[in-house]
Amino acid sequence: MKTTLILLSILLWQNISARQLKPSDSVSLRYAVTDTAVRSSNNLRYYLVKFNVNPGSNVQQYGVVKTISPLHYILRGINFDSSLQQKVIYSYPANSNWKASLQLLQQLTATAPTDSITFQAGIGTVTSPINYCSIRKQSGTVLRVTIQQKDWQSFITQPVILFADRIRKPKGEILINTADPSANAVNTAQQQYPLIKGYHITVSLKEDLFDTTDIDFTGRYLPSAAAATQVTSHATIMATTIGGAGNTGAKSLGAAPQVKFVSADFNTTLLPEDAAYFQQYDITLQNHSYGTGIENYYGLEAVAYDEQVYTTDTILHVFSSGNIGTEAPATGTYQGLAGYANLSGTFKQAKNVLVIGGTDDSLHAISLSSGGPAYDGRVKPEIVAFGIDGTSGAAAITSGVAALLLDAYRQQYGKAPSAALVKALMINSAVKVNHVPLSHKGGYGSLHALAALNTLKAGQFLTGKGSQHFTVTVPPGMQHLRVTLCWNDPPAVLNTDKALVNDLDLVVTDSQGHTYAPWILSAGPSVDSLSAAARRGRDSLNNVEQVTIDNPAAGTLQIQVNSPAAGQSFYVVYDWTPQKSFMWLSPGHKEVLLSGETLPLPIRWQSNITGKGDLSYSIDSGSTWQSLSKQLSAEQGLYYWFVPNTFSAALLKFTTTDTSFISDTFYLSPRLPLQTGYDCGDSAFIYWPSQDNATAYEVFQLGEQYLTPYKLATDTFQLLTTGGSPYFAVNPIHKDGWAGLKSYGTNYKLQGTGCYFKSLLADVTANNGVLLSLSLGTSYQLKHLYWERSSSNGYITLSDEAVTGTEFTHLDETPPQGLVYYRARLLADNGKVIYSDPAAVYLLNNSAYLFFPNPVHNTLQILSKETANLELHMYDMSGRLLLKRALYSQVESITVQDLPAGVYNCVLFSNGKKVLVKKIVKE
Repeated sequence: MKTTLILLSILLWQNISARQLKPSDSVSLRYAVTDTAVRSSNNLRYYLVKFNVNPGSNVQQYGVVKTISPLHYILRGINFDSSLQQKVIYSYPANSNWKASLQLLQQLTATAPTDSITFQAGIGTVTSPINYCSIRKQSGTVLRVTIQQKDWQSFITQPVILFADRIRKPKGEILINTADPSANAVNTAQQQYPLIKGYHITVSLKEDLFDTTDIDFTGRYLPSAAAATQVTSHATIMATTIGGAGNTGAKSLGAAPQVKFVSADFNTTLLPEDAAYFQQYDITLQNHSYGTGIENYYGLEAVAYDEQVYTTDTILHVFSSGNIGTEAPATGTYQGLAGYANLSGTFKQAKNVLVIGGTDDSLHAISLSSGGPAYDGRVKPEIVAFGIDGTSGAAAITSGVAALLLDAYRQQYGKAPSAALVKALMINSAVKVNHVPLSHKGGYGSLHALAALNTLKAGQFLTGKGSQHFTVTVPPGMQHLRVTLCWNDPPAVLNTDKALVNDLDLVVTDSQGHTYAPWILSAGPSVDSLSAAARRGRDSLNNVEQVTIDNPAAGTLQIQVNSPAAGQSFYVVYDWTPQKSFMWLSPGHKEVLLSGETLPLPIRWQSNITGKGDLSYSIDSGSTWQSLSKQLSAEQGLYYWFVPNTFSAALLKFTTTDTSFISDTFYLSPRLPLQTGYDCGDSAFIYWPSQDNATAYEVFQLGEQYLTPYKLATDTFQLLTTGGSPYFAVNPIHKDGWAGLKSYGTNYKLQGTGCYFKSLLADVTANNGVLLSLSLGTSYQLKHLYWERSSSNGYITLSDEAVTGTEFTHLDETPPQGLVYYRARLLADNGKVIYSDPAAVYLLNNSAYLFFPNPVHNTLQILSKETANLELHMYDMSGRLLLKRALYSQVESITVQDLPAGVYNCVLFSNGKKVLVKKIVKE
């Protein structure tokens, strides 16, 4: 078997060797292996293949690694079927340049072999030292390295190097594609409360530093001495989820897009920052999306966080529960119980913080989400939020909602609320999934931003000290009532067995005299106990207690809080839900949904109606309805819709046997791609496709913090003048006056289009001609195109033509031999001349080898059709051997500047046999 594989490998390499005898084009010179020793090794895994026509989807089965052009591909395999083989012009073993950006490769080409170049590289798992470079800086898996140009191929070939790029600013944007704000009614809250955006709130992120140059944080980052120095994508995603501005696109809009951000380095300490840090930046909210291991004890950090919250009263700390939800603690009360008591860090054992678990899109807690109980049996996490890939995002979206609540309270009352009140608002409004009132995995339910804001805006909360009695009036026709008690408890003694200090109790009595105790969970150290259903009883563990009542009696509701400590402050939050309620959550009122995509979008509603109904939509104001699904459960609350490709207002309808629930009007819109036509330094041109039913297009430019209106265009392009941010976006304006979805915020300077030119390729044809292919960004204000070729006297014009489109070709049927450069020259309407970058080809028409220039002064170039086992000997006229050199590349450069002027004989040997003798004159 081994012998057979070796023979097959030899045959394959022979086949490749035969193909590589064909002339080279500008693409193969960049991406094909030129080192014979490397080609002969067993480590090559990729191939550069050129087809005579675009191969279409058929090429996918051969493992497309990278598409260089419509005809050029980097593939994993080349064992083509007969039909595809007929379309192959050549296939070479590929070097590793495909792992680098074209801009970096161009920069390398312009760098001398012994000169150094600094760039950035992405790395995979490091199992051995990274060689051929000096590492200047590391940010996660991104390195800033310096190498000598001659070491480039050795560096980029290392498997640990995944990608390399030039150092550029601004950096690329991180798009949040997995976020679903509708899962926690964030989008609906933003629609109903457009003036509550977190403007007055500063949020601290305790972890690595987020990308402060990201356009979604422009103008809202506050530098601090406590800030981390290492920038990571994780921190950037957390910041975007909390308060991204949406400048990049709809997916980068955070829950509270007007908050300010400040950083705190968790590598410095896991303890809370000192009071001066919070006071200096007026911080009332800190997000903690990190963990350590299972630490089931009331440790230093737990005590410190409880102390800080209790002392300040207004600082809310939001923690992710952890992503080790299937593990078992190795110590403590719950040792060995897999799936329970696995919070990742002792700081999450604190009482006065808010710990968040993760859910899937159906709001069920996911298995990897760490759960409770806390080391002493308390309920942890308190609530859950969408975080299908982990609880970091769940904590971040909760922090974003907390920022909205903090902002709403400050707007209404002129000061910061107690952290206990904000906790109580979110806990009380959480959705009970499958009617489960409380569990060690899902806490009190799933975060509901809209319900929490509704409760706050309605003023449905109470505050007091010590033992107090309250009354509220329950309206008739309610189906569900919730009352939640929360307080900031004094810190307990370090390493205590029970963290609760002041044991308050909540008792609720309805108008008919029925008394209700809060829900509690069994805390016994067994799976049966911890998985048992919640029951009512006295809670002596938690500083959060909740009473719920189904079908509450109308009239006076008595709320009694009993406290052993007269000075202990507390908050009570209450709300109720009407019978047969149905509320559309997503899309919200006037929300714009992306239409025509291949992935479905979630449609969400909230209902306490039992039974089933039919779901349909209308795009003609309800005159006709298109069915989406039949017999959906009314309580299901989720349907994935493949939104039709249309630019239209729309309605949704859920129809039961006796009632139809119609949504508010929302909009369906495609996202227009914004492209750069040209970037000529003093001016630029951007354009987009036309949209049916659009009468205008609004162009936006990034301002100090957000995308702001720039121009209202009636055509599908916009001329730009220099000045201000290079980031722009556009949305269509419907003929009825509403605005469609914005495009991605796009930096027109980074779209690969220079001053009109996108690309110029030079390919050698089978008849030893050169086919030139030119692609322009736009033809706007261009008059004429000239094709030019290099000569000893500079560039000469080969042909010219009028500019009537954006794609052009020209065939040079009689090019000279050797290294030849081509370029394109454009003439604009205003007389301005614009040149492309040159494209190079090597041509051998009449012989297998070419020596140039001749006479030579410093460097002799040797061009050969094949490179297998070639060796150069150089003799003076007396027969002395002065130079002996093995040739590995199709183009070799021989330094002769130290040789005296005169005539020399150059002899080429192939496999030890003399194949050419050439006289060279050294000047």
